[in-house]
Amino acid sequence: MREVINWSIRVWLLFIFLNAAIIISVGVALSDSALTLLALALFALTFFFSFSSRLRLIATTQSLSVGKAEIEARFIKEVIPLNESEMKYERSSGLNPRAFLALRFWVKGGMKVLLDDPRDPTPYWLVSTRRANEFKNYLGK
Repeated sequence: MREVINWSIRVWLLFIFLNAAIIISVGVALSDSALTLLALALFALTFFFSFSSRLRLIATTQSLSVGKAEIEARFIKEVIPLNESEMKYERSSGLNPRAFLALRFWVKGGMKVLLDDPRDPTPYWLVSTRRANEFKNYLGK
């Protein structure tokens, strides 16, 4: 099972309008060619950040990968799907400082992956996802 979390339309619009505001505010002092270079650089940076901030979740029968982190399925105790209000609580006052976080603010729901590894001090992973129930069913936890 696989999920890739990309920027939402709201995040894209935020960066497009931010780039436009920078271009308009700085553009009065620049020549046309410098302004064109600035616009190209800003939009190239926007695309770079959009691709580098993607979150990849991959579940197999042997492991769960979230971004660059990976854990074997035998160390997963339970997968708890979280709705918007539960996720908000877990991200704030319910957060354990030792937890592994893979959060994207534009995704409202998520899952809490409880771990059972005596060698690892991390109690759980808190992960943004739109398909928490599917991950729970797939991992069988």
